[in-house]
Amino acid sequence: MIVFAIVLLAICVRYAQYYLAGARETKRLESVAKSPVFELFSAALSGVGTIRAFGKSETYIDNMFAKIDAHAQASWYMWLFNRWLTWRLGVIGAAFSVAMAALIVSLKSIDAPLGGFALGFTLQYTDSVVWMLRQYANVELGMNATERIVEYTEIPIEDEGGDNAPASWPSEGRLEVEDLVVGYAPDLPPVLNGLTFRVERNQRIGVVGRTGAGKSSLTLALFRFLEARRGTIHIDGLDVSKIKLHDLRSRLAIIPQDPVLFSGTVRSNIDPFNDHSDQELRDALKRVHLVSSSDDATPDSTTSSNANIFNNLTSPISEGGLNLSQGQRQLLCLARAIVARPKIMVLDEATSAVDKMTDELIQRSIREEFKGSTLIVIAHRLSTIADFDRILVMGEGRVLEYGSPRELLESGGVFKGMVGDSGEGEALREIILGEK
Repeated sequence: MIVFAIVLLAICVRYAQYYLAGARETKRLESVAKSPVFELFSAALSGVGTIRAFGKSETYIDNMFAKIDAHAQASWYMWLFNRWLTWRLGVIGAAFSVAMAALIVSLKSIDAPLGGFALGFTLQYTDSVVWMLRQYANVELGMNATERIVEYTEIPIEDEGGDNAPASWPSEGRLEVEDLVVGYAPDLPPVLNGLTFRVERNQRIGVVGRTGAGKSSLTLALFRFLEARRGTIHIDGLDVSKIKLHDLRSRLAIIPQDPVLFSGTVRSNIDPFNDHSDQELRDALKRVHLVSSSDDATPDSTTSSNANIFNNLTSPISEGGLNLSQGQRQLLCLARAIVARPKIMVLDEATSAVDKMTDELIQRSIREEFKGSTLIVIAHRLSTIADFDRILVMGEGRVLEYGSPRELLESGGVFKGMVGDSGEGEALREIILGEK
């Protein structure tokens, strides 16, 4: 029996190796094909209102069926591999049982009790070998998930090292960018090509340019989300590449075009570290016009279902701020910046989702609240930066023009063409030149 048992085990292990060689890759394909199904389902669930409004339900249904079909194909081959292994192990186990039964019958010295015990052991041994190989195969295929997690842990992370920034840094808000070259990946071409400009303390700088000019890439480089391949960025004479990331990002402020909010309350999103009083937070909400001066900003003001949720600092904010509109999320991020009062503030089209009248009110608040800060504003409307101190016109990652709005308009360069194409040229000239 031992000889036959060893032969059975060897054959089964050999087939299991064949099975695992193909099943591992098929399991990877199945896992990769499963993720898009959940991703599309989550996206459709969060944007179901928009999908129905634009009549794209059938398009999303077709996309879902296509992704389910791709996953079903991979799952089908996984089951084919399983049937392939199950059938062969079953045949080998049956052959082993028949061989052992023939051996027992051929031996005259074995009595009935011993023969029955041997046959029972034979059947149990076959089942045990198949079960052992099955469990081993399941564990190895299940490690595919661990393999994917380990792959994420090996992604290079940002370097957290560097020098400690002075406690009072930045104190003036002077910015110097010298020959800056950055790219999104080592194997991709640079998006900023030798960018050079200088910003004095408390100046308001408007950054304009066509799509792809490198405006948002500049803000990413300023916060070191993109490391410089060449060149430097100095803030108050300190090279930002030499200091710790925490010090850099905690001393500056940015309001991105896609605002970031966290699940919690209005207070926790404006003042996450509880450094300010309720009155300061309410004043910030009034300055961004989320709360009007006539509103009763008391906890009882949310008893009505139609009440402004920003009247109460404990009003809940869902994950990502999904219970607010895009414009409200941008304004709440602006209120957070007003409370922090940084020396350098970056606004990446921070009011792109609000109406023009509200945008004018917000711009007025920005001018009043950040008089002691350096403002770098990436503008989607030229009217928002027409009265700024200087305008930075970018193109293909380079500085095309840099100067005061009047200088650029009178020089007849790229900025003048943008003013003419904006559709509000007369109003812009009136703001810049004071002409009527």
